[in-house]
Amino acid sequence: MKYRGRLIASSIILPIHTAYMVYYYFRDGHVDIADLAAYPLLAFLSYWAGLQYDKAVYYSDMDTLTDLYNRRFMIKAFDKIKAFANRMDGNLFLLVIDCDNFKYINDHYGHAKGDQVLSAIGKTLIKSTRDSDLVARWGGDEFVIVGHYKDGGKGLEAMLHRLEGQLAELSGRMKLPISVSIGSAVFPTDGADLDQLLRIADENMYVTKRARKASQA
Repeated sequence: MKYRGRLIASSIILPIHTAYMVYYYFRDGHVDIADLAAYPLLAFLSYWAGLQYDKAVYYSDMDTLTDLYNRRFMIKAFDKIKAFANRMDGNLFLLVIDCDNFKYINDHYGHAKGDQVLSAIGKTLIKSTRDSDLVARWGGDEFVIVGHYKDGGKGLEAMLHRLEGQLAELSGRMKLPISVSIGSAVFPTDGADLDQLLRIADENMYVTKRARKASQA
């Protein structure tokens, strides 16, 4: 959570009160003890007011179930991530991750268990990615990851292997048939904006999903 609201509130309220005391000191030759005693209260109030703003901004960007970023934040942040990739002459990858049998889990084990699965998948995605990667719950049982790479995709392949292994462990720990289908797209090869990359990654994800179903038939 950022401190912007708290910094702004404190930088407005406390200087105003200081200016008020300085004015009355030069006018009357003294400072009222009540004005000095008000500093701690004003410091607390400015911190509290700023904290409410910071919380509102934070939770507007977060998915409360999984503690991942939400779709709104991904859309807002993508252009900055892309601009950074352009400056660094690097590539971006985008992954679309879909829980294959989420409806089955919801129907057979209940929505509370389904929520636990989504939360656990979110934690697994965070463990499997780098700090620089942006992980978001796109909606429902679908997640999106965006990140940079410069190594010809070797880092991306390693991350996918980690993800598959940790999801298999998650399925065993929760004793539930948890599996995902993953589709990928690369900027700028597959598209120049978020919508194009999502469309390509989504198509690739459904190819993977159909192939898995065919192999299990």
